[in-house]
Amino acid sequence: MVTTGMIRRAELRKHMKVQQQLKTMTLVLVVLLMLAAYPVYLFAHALAADPVFSGLDKLDLPSWAAYEHADHDEGSRWCIGRCKVRTRTWLSERAPEETSGVYATALTGDGWQSDTEGCPPGTADTLLSCWKKDEYRMQMQIRAPLCEAPPTRDPVPGVTATEQAQPTSTTPVCPGALVTMYVFNATDYQPVLTS
Repeated sequence: MVTTGMIRRAELRKHMKVQQQLKTMTLVLVVLLMLAAYPVYLFAHALAADPVFSGLDKLDLPSWAAYEHADHDEGSRWCIGRCKVRTRTWLSERAPEETSGVYATALTGDGWQSDTEGCPPGTADTLLSCWKKDEYRMQMQIRAPLCEAPPTRDPVPGVTATEQAQPTSTTPVCPGALVTMYVFNATDYQPVLTS
């Protein structure tokens, strides 16, 4: 004969078994989520990274030719509305002519090809070249920067010249050349006119 105590114990065992299964499934789900988090992060990071800027970062340039850079972009990466235009400006320690040769060699080594079709002419103070690679077209401008010395200050009244602080150098730190790259999708290429 089955008693009510036996029925209650059977129901209690059944509930405990269901609770144990829920705890086990929850633990397995948490472990799977933790294991999947890092690959998902890497995948999302790879999707978010701009392939053009990543490619420019990998150019084989000497440290003097690219000791500092600034990036700017506008538009849509997937050409929704307007295709993305990427702009990178590098600072070089040497003159534009020497810098131009180093950049041309680095771009050619990375698979970029010189492109004269639709390339605007340079000016007297700007070296201009156009390049293409895969679905991208680039216009590169190399020019000497405009650097001005700071104005000299008037002496402080009542202080003799020997008591004033000796100025260090009035020559500002100025790069030898500015290299600006404008990278377009080939379908949306619009040459940048130099001034």
